[in-house]
Amino acid sequence: MKKIVFITAVSGVGKSTVCEYIKKNKRLDKYEVFDIDDLENVNDYNNDTYNLFYENAISKALKKSGNKNIIMASSINPTDIDKINLSEEIEEIHMIAITCSDEELYKRLKARDPERNCGSDNFINNHKNYQNWILQHIDLYHLHIDNTNNDVEETANSIIDYIKNIDK
Repeated sequence: MKKIVFITAVSGVGKSTVCEYIKKNKRLDKYEVFDIDDLENVNDYNNDTYNLFYENAISKALKKSGNKNIIMASSINPTDIDKINLSEEIEEIHMIAITCSDEELYKRLKARDPERNCGSDNFINNHKNYQNWILQHIDLYHLHIDNTNNDVEETANSIIDYIKNIDK
């Protein structure tokens, strides 16, 4: 039986960066760390098949993780978990939300490589709206971290401490 810890946030908040930090620092040896975008291409799915995107990515992570638990960077929200057909191999699901201020989100997305197409006002406003949804439903998450003023290490350490606590 496995645990999955979803580190969820909108683009630009730092979920992939934090997951990469956790992976490189190898402080959670019972876990494999994945970025959902490295497992499945969301552009291969549409609104009608979006749940399949998550199912396929999680299935791939389960296979690749061997006997380890999973940490996954994703934008999934807790209300979507119940809509996904999950393997019986999954014993526990934990949801960690990372947010930052709207101003910081704007700054981070505008600073991205233009090829990532993240700098348009429409893109940024959509992400601000989703982040506001997360904040309005923060009680659905097991942990919330506002990383507006945190560096990667501080945010990662909060997540590592949470995970070590659930493993006791």
